[in-house]
Amino acid sequence: MKNEQSYYGPFFWLSICSLIVPFFVAYMAFDKVRPTTKPVPVLDASGVDNKIWDYLLQNYVANGLVDYEGLKKDYLFWDYIGQIGSANPDKLATREEKLALHCNAYNALVIKGVINHKIKDSVLDDFHGEGGFFGSTEYVFAGDTISLDHLEKEIILPVFGEERVHMALVCAAVSCPPLRGEAFFGDRIEQQLTDQACLFANDSRFVDFDEATNTLNLSPLLSWYQSDFEKQGSYLEWVKVRVESEAMKKQIDAAIAGTVKVKFNQYDWTLNTQATAQSSGGNSDFGSGSIPNE
Repeated sequence: MKNEQSYYGPFFWLSICSLIVPFFVAYMAFDKVRPTTKPVPVLDASGVDNKIWDYLLQNYVANGLVDYEGLKKDYLFWDYIGQIGSANPDKLATREEKLALHCNAYNALVIKGVINHKIKDSVLDDFHGEGGFFGSTEYVFAGDTISLDHLEKEIILPVFGEERVHMALVCAAVSCPPLRGEAFFGDRIEQQLTDQACLFANDSRFVDFDEATNTLNLSPLLSWYQSDFEKQGSYLEWVKVRVESEAMKKQIDAAIAGTVKVKFNQYDWTLNTQATAQSSGGNSDFGSGSIPNE
């Protein structure tokens, strides 16, 4: 009896590959886009888990634009709101940890306000409560009922004395520095704020020179809070230190000398939502967490 041998020619193996490759490609594509596993809350000394906020930002913020509807439906967002409401920042060991908690809390409460008041177009136009969107005393942080203005101007700015928070606190408008797609953490906030400030200074939406009119066009944030930037000398010098373009540095020097005009842009209070916003180009990495979490 002859030994029977199986023979698999090239067409057989080609057929096998044609079946396997699509499944492999589909798996790799899914692996890249599948959502991060939801974290199990692990509270820090203050009673807050900022990794929850980090998870939410990574999943519901893209290029600084917010998926408000998605956050509204995610129970972890409301868990985090509850945590910051009862937080005890004094139990945190370092100034950096406390600053990170306050910045995260402000941004989360702004989003809560947008959701609760069903803001669709602008926090200035759609809000009808007493005190306005930022002055309304309806937010709970660290056991106190306060307004967003109070949290920013009476606590964060005077207590921490950090002007770069103006690039980290986001007021739900497209003219704000876009919301960073990661939470602030005490052991990284110095690097994160430095990154936010540099991204702001090198984004033409906030710092730009119009050669035709010999005008330096700036974000009005630099005008509204100019006293906060005086540690650098002036807001112009603050921007110059962080600008990368040598040509732009020269235009800022000229503005300091008075040979270039300075104009502050009109602030666009359109809601920073993914629902209606169209991509406008520019620095798509701004606010998206360009320094990844370690």
